[in-house]
Amino acid sequence: MESAREFRLSNRESQAKEAQVRLFNGLGAALFEDGWKTDSPQYFLDLIAAYIAAEHGIIATESAGKLNIVATKGQTLPQGTRVPMLGIFATLLKYPVKFKAHHYQGSMFWTYTPSDIDQEYLIPIAIGQQSAGLIALSGQNLQLTPHELITLQSISGILGLALKQASTMSTEDKDLTVIERLTPREREVFALLPSGLSNRELAAKLGISAGTVKIHVERVLSKLNLRDRTQAAVKAYELGYRA
Repeated sequence: MESAREFRLSNRESQAKEAQVRLFNGLGAALFEDGWKTDSPQYFLDLIAAYIAAEHGIIATESAGKLNIVATKGQTLPQGTRVPMLGIFATLLKYPVKFKAHHYQGSMFWTYTPSDIDQEYLIPIAIGQQSAGLIALSGQNLQLTPHELITLQSISGILGLALKQASTMSTEDKDLTVIERLTPREREVFALLPSGLSNRELAAKLGISAGTVKIHVERVLSKLNLRDRTQAAVKAYELGYRA
């Protein structure tokens, strides 16, 4: 017959698994249904903090040697603050980033006065062991189980991929916005550049003079801030502009 202690342990394990399922289901459903949006970091942080009952938390993305706080919970530095990657941050986020959650005390993210019972965990976000940011969680008597630590490490991998995709999509969106500066004829020329045709061959294909083609190419390079035809051809290919 199962003892009371065994029952409590079994019940605790069951609750932990259910909490983990809720966490991954919430994250997965959000990405599946909505993709990565501007408020996604805050939604993710709220789910993660609720999972381990953390009172304070931040998600920060790395850019130009600094951590940019994109989501907050509790008493933290305000969203938008850029924190230099020094000390513990530089150590944890140095390539190759380790797939590990770190127990720590005293980072510069918090605005409350820490006490002996305040515990903090730093979880690097990375993709291909290249730093993408950091999750920081804090609270009184916050002691994570090995199961919870493994879960948070897994979440950091998902976040790394999501942030990478969001960054790529943002770059593509900017490129497509720039493409809108081109006239219809310039876009035709731009789309033909990956074919490697000469100005004369492009002129014959478009029914215009080679001199006019040259002018269009120069304008395309200028408007898109590209160095030469080769770079323009690569950009056209990347953006799907192929005739």
